[in-house]
Amino acid sequence: MLLAVVSDSHDHKNNILKAVYIINEKNVDALIHCGDFVAPFVKLWFDNLSDTIKKNFYGVFGNNDGEKLFLKQNLGQICKFADNGNELVLLLGGKKIYVSHMPKQETIDALAKSGKFDIILSGHTHVFVNKKYENGVLVVNPGEVCGYLSGKSTFAIIDTDQLSAQIINL
Repeated sequence: MLLAVVSDSHDHKNNILKAVYIINEKNVDALIHCGDFVAPFVKLWFDNLSDTIKKNFYGVFGNNDGEKLFLKQNLGQICKFADNGNELVLLLGGKKIYVSHMPKQETIDALAKSGKFDIILSGHTHVFVNKKYENGVLVVNPGEVCGYLSGKSTFAIIDTDQLSAQIINL
């Protein structure tokens, strides 16, 4: 199974549309957004996802997602948000996945070392991370779609069969 993982899109219309185009083109099976969509109108751009991906679109809120109620009402038409908005636990491609926007590094390390998850996803730092722990747990931060802080617009595609991630530059 191929999972597209994005984070920190921060309303960047052009980069969201570029990412959506690539995600559709690569025929991924699911999309996970690790937070900081920012405004509810981003649904207009994510609406360009294929119908298959819309059925498998998951997200958590980030620290810059201020209007969470309308995000959940509007974008929630195509994106399944975590019940509490902040953490998701998913089973996709036979892999148990933990998603949170801004867990502390100590939390990521503890979750990875526990072996209770196969994949741990986060955002917030705007820095791409692709690390595999000794026990095989894959930890990925897809960087930032917006490109505002690092100057690099990135997301990741994870192959759950290989338990590996690839950086995609926009």
